[in-house]
Amino acid sequence: MRRRPSDARRAPSRLAASAALAAASLAMAALVLEATFRLAGVHVGTVQINRATVRHSDDPRLGFELRPGSVARAEVEYRINAEGLRGPEVAVSKPGDTRRLAVLGDSIAFGYWVAEGDAFPRQLEAMLNEARGGGPRVEVLNFGVPGYNLDQEIEALRARALAFSPDLVVVAFCLNDLEGPFSYELGLVQDRAARGRSWLGRLRESLLGRSRLLSWIEYRLSELEARRSFVRARNPLGESLYAEAIARQKATLDGELAVLRSLLAARGIPGVVVVFPVLGARFERYPHRDLHAVVVQAAEGAGLAAVDLLDCYSAYDFRDLRVDVVHPSPLGHRVAAHAIRDALCGRGWLCAGVPAGPSCTEYRTSNFPTVRGY
Repeated sequence: MRRRPSDARRAPSRLAASAALAAASLAMAALVLEATFRLAGVHVGTVQINRATVRHSDDPRLGFELRPGSVARAEVEYRINAEGLRGPEVAVSKPGDTRRLAVLGDSIAFGYWVAEGDAFPRQLEAMLNEARGGGPRVEVLNFGVPGYNLDQEIEALRARALAFSPDLVVVAFCLNDLEGPFSYELGLVQDRAARGRSWLGRLRESLLGRSRLLSWIEYRLSELEARRSFVRARNPLGESLYAEAIARQKATLDGELAVLRSLLAARGIPGVVVVFPVLGARFERYPHRDLHAVVVQAAEGAGLAAVDLLDCYSAYDFRDLRVDVVHPSPLGHRVAAHAIRDALCGRGWLCAGVPAGPSCTEYRTSNFPTVRGY
């Protein structure tokens, strides 16, 4: 049977109408999912945090930095002040009645997954001011940036923190701070720069920056890859340096900390290196005690004070101290702040004498919120 001319003309129209209906249905489904994700408060973890708060740095030694004035809302709110620090607004010029402590570090110091007030820099500030009982106020400035290693932390001191006239510097040392400048955050910054070179890439970045649904999909895909990488490595300290001899690790630290000490000594500023444990297993079987000892010895050999948090953390179940294998929970941050406060006061730095009261090992876990990260 021959098709009538009118039927032949209608076929493309029906096909176009079907395609338009399918596209409209997909668009409507995407809008419904987007609205559902927003109403349900679905968060997209580190992708969401870093897209909002991390940017390229003109300092090649840093590579990236926090974006001044930015805000990210994930499990908690991350607010970056006008000077590019997580915390309340602060003037570069130090008031005459203030003592300042600068904290250098990575995502532990920054406070991944915990409210700004629960991160150890802010808790340490409150503890020091309480211990002083009057006199000049203590300000703790948080220069922590997710993904930084020891090289970048020292450069952050030289290029940024010294301008704030700190009276004391604390380095929050994570055991992966010996790795090179390759981090998840640097990868995101580089990816964004690469996308900015084409209109399609800019469109993709714009959509990811605005859509909770698309960001969630990106986050889940990157999480799957991260989990595959973790399974392959079977160890968060998977870089080649950690398989090398302790002597090689100490030589690396000696060189880094000598640079740190020279920057501080030229200005008469004392420095403290605080060693954070990996939180992946029971402390009775903790596998990195030798590396902790190396960090402490290297710090003291460079004329810096050292605080090993294993001494306080070992009193707790490791699961109560952590959000994930690297990042402390609110309890983990409180114990760290307590240990640092005691070390500073015991040396007469910013306060005199260790305050009376419970020790860092006597907190009740039930008094602290449980935080979910990944």
